[in-house]
Amino acid sequence: MIYRKDEFVQQDQDDKEFPIKQVDRLEPVPEGPPRFIGRAALNMNTPMGIQQIPVSFEIEAETIQDAFARYTELARPKLEEVKQHVQQRLRQLHAAEQDQIVRPGGSDGDRIIRLDDLKGRR
Repeated sequence: MIYRKDEFVQQDQDDKEFPIKQVDRLEPVPEGPPRFIGRAALNMNTPMGIQQIPVSFEIEAETIQDAFARYTELARPKLEEVKQHVQQRLRQLHAAEQDQIVRPGGSDGDRIIRLDDLKGRR
């Protein structure tokens, strides 16, 4: 399906949680009911510093005004879901990193020793 995309931004300085809301309206070409996609950014502290992770989510709505009215209720759980996923992935990467010894010199394949490999050699 081919869509025409229109971008909308709602700014509300009084909204401390989402002062700027972004919604894309996708209209099928040649015609059909529009789809609305909310966009937000999740700021997370990672080993590489603060990272901004883009998050998008579908908003079921009839009009752009309805989409903005539903934005917050749909953005909160989606951002939390992505946050949990990223945190879990970072824990997995950290655990994998803790389970190896890196020797100086040589190529990467020769330098990294997995502790699981050493346990099997006994």
